[in-house]
Amino acid sequence: MTKNYICNSSKYAYGKGYITLPLPLLDIPETITVEGQTLYRKSSFHVSLVCVKDLVSANAVNGNDEVIEQSILDCFCSAIKSIDISFLNFSGEPRLAKDGERVTVVALCDVSGMQELVKYFTHNLNIQLPEQPTHVTLYTLQPDAGIGLNSPEDMRSKSTQIEVPESVRVSLGLE
Repeated sequence: MTKNYICNSSKYAYGKGYITLPLPLLDIPETITVEGQTLYRKSSFHVSLVCVKDLVSANAVNGNDEVIEQSILDCFCSAIKSIDISFLNFSGEPRLAKDGERVTVVALCDVSGMQELVKYFTHNLNIQLPEQPTHVTLYTLQPDAGIGLNSPEDMRSKSTQIEVPESVRVSLGLE
């Protein structure tokens, strides 16, 4: 899958309304069974850093969506010049997320620089970034169909903590 990298780097990508931090392919089993359903490993992995489409929706006025979107992307690119935003590790809390017909397994993770990024956006763009619950979608019921978990409320209302097979935990460095 081709990534739409941004900020003149090969570290951050933008697509489907999200700024993401792509990750290498994880060595986890192809499928797992949760609550009697077979879920499939995603074909690629990333951490969503900023839900741009929600910020545009909340801040656009009189059809200036594209201007707001570009301002958010420019602000992010400026921020990463002084803020290191990097994947650190998985936190040990796999979760089952459900939204309508969609079902996914996600793993919470730690990412450096997220608090600094929120402050940067507030100071430089006067846009309040919601606290993004950093996670990686590992498995999906429908091929590569994730679920937006863009706030702590989304994480609480759409997901529950679950146990995953030991092979998954070991691959994620949780054992």
